[in-house]
Amino acid sequence: MAKLCPGLSRFRRRNERSGGRPLLVAVLLIPFVPAAASAQYTLEAENGDTVMFESAELRAMLDTARALYANLQEDPNVLYYTPVGRERVPESDPSASYPWNVVTVINDSVADLQRLPADLREADRAYYSYAVQRMRVVRGADPDVPCDSVLTLEEKVVGSFIDGWILSRTLFGGPAFDTLDELVFARHEGLLRPLLARRNDRQVGACAAEWADENPDRVAEYDAWRREHFPQPREVEAAEPQEEAADGEAVPEPESEQPEGDGSP
Repeated sequence: MAKLCPGLSRFRRRNERSGGRPLLVAVLLIPFVPAAASAQYTLEAENGDTVMFESAELRAMLDTARALYANLQEDPNVLYYTPVGRERVPESDPSASYPWNVVTVINDSVADLQRLPADLREADRAYYSYAVQRMRVVRGADPDVPCDSVLTLEEKVVGSFIDGWILSRTLFGGPAFDTLDELVFARHEGLLRPLLARRNDRQVGACAAEWADENPDRVAEYDAWRREHFPQPREVEAAEPQEEAADGEAVPEPESEQPEGDGSP
C-alpha cells in the first residue's frame, strides 16, 4: 500500500494517531460515489414540443461542424461568397430560410451564401455545413443515379444543416424558428424524406414529385403530423372558426342554410 499510494499511507498513520476512524472511512468510500450523469440539452419549439440531446451527441455535431467550416475556409480550390448586407427572413415567406433556398452551389467548388438571414446569425455555420456537403455531392454527381439515392444524399446534406441548427439552438442561444425547428422534429420522427419531397427541395428536382407519387402513405403521414405540430398560418386561421363553433361561441343562426359544423361557404 505504501509503495502504490504513499499519500494514503501517510494519511492513515496521521489519522490513527489522532484516534479518528471516520476520516479513513470517508476516504475509502470515495471510489464508490457514482459518477455524475452526462448533461442533457433540450430543444423546445414554439408549440411546446421538445427533443433531448446528450452532451456527447452535441460534441460530435460540434466537431463535425467545425471540421466542415475549416474545410470551407482552408480548401484553396473552394470559393464562397458571403453577404455584404443581410436581410431578415420575410414574415410572408418563412420557407426562404430553408438551406436549399439560402445556399446556391454554383459548381463543385463555388458556393453563394449571400442570402444568409440577418435574424438567424447563430445558424451561419449550419448553412456553411450545408454548402460544403452540397459541393461534395456535386463533386461526385452521377447523372444515372436513381431518385431514391438522390433523396438519400439530400437527407445527409440537409442533416448536416439540421445538426448545425441544433447547435445554434442549444449551445449558442439561437431563437426558436418554426420553419427550421420543423426540420429537427421531422428527422426525429423519421419524416425528413417526405418533408423534402413535400417542400420541393430544389436540389432533388423532379425526384421530389416522383418519390411523393410512389410513397403517398408516407407523404400523408408527414402532412398529418405537420398539421398537428407545425401548422401553416392559413391552416390555423381556418381551424379557428370551427373551434369557436364547437365551444358555442360562433354557432350559425337557425335560419342559415349552412350545414351545422361545416365552416365552408
